Amino acid sequence: SVRHAITKLAHIHFPATGQSKQRIIKMGENPEFVFNTGCPSIDSLLDIDYNLEKDFFDKAGGTGTFLDSSKPYIVMIQHPVTTEYASARWQITQTLMAVSALKMQTVILWPNVDAGSDDVSKGIRVFREHNPKINYIQYIKNLPVEDYAKLIKNASCLIGNSSSGLREGAFLGTPVVNIGSRETKRERGKNVIDAHYDYVDILEKIRFQLNHGPYDSEHIFGDGTAGEKIAEILATIDHVNHQKTLAY
Repeated sequence: SVRHAITKLAHIHFPATGQSKQRIIKMGENPEFVFNTGCPSIDSLLDIDYNLEKDFFDKAGGTGTFLDSSKPYIVMIQHPVTTEYASARWQITQTLMAVSALKMQTVILWPNVDAGSDDVSKGIRVFREHNPKINYIQYIKNLPVEDYAKLIKNASCLIGNSSSGLREGAFLGTPVVNIGSRETKRERGKNVIDAHYDYVDILEKIRFQLNHGPYDSEHIFGDGTAGEKIAEILATIDHVNHQKTLAY
């Protein structure tokens, strides 16, 4: 709702995809000021050395067992769904059960601070405390942007419901298992397959992606030049009518 409201308040729009551009126009915004530039977050992916250092996971810190960067690993990052916050604890438990059954090196990242995040965090903490003998999971609070990009680029699979799986994941070719409804109807590339909140389904989809391996890069969310395009457009627009009207 907030995102729709911001769109209606704005005069110039820089959607990240072609579909997003069409949706904004359908909301009545002037097509003359709706520019598909791609997502600026993709720009930061161009100049990264994606080689995973031997001590990468030691430097990343956190708790649990620090992983071996020379061996395959998966990454789990699952945020609460604000409209389903009451189910957040059950939802994260299903994902953790799948990770536990897989028994593969895993990085678990903490969720964002949306409604329900306390339950997601508690579910992770309880899982960690009740499974002290698990020696293949590293729990990390957060990572710098460049390190996160390097982490998911080299991952055998990214699971959860982070938008980075759809956005950066498409550009990097990372196999992704998108769980639940958080990214419903959002554009995604061939690298993404969807799973229900069911650990059996999640586990099955992870194994499929592990067997598949890396995907070809797709520029659904841009080619890494969004910032330049936005700056050029803003520098060359002569006049914007501040009187908002519906364009349809």
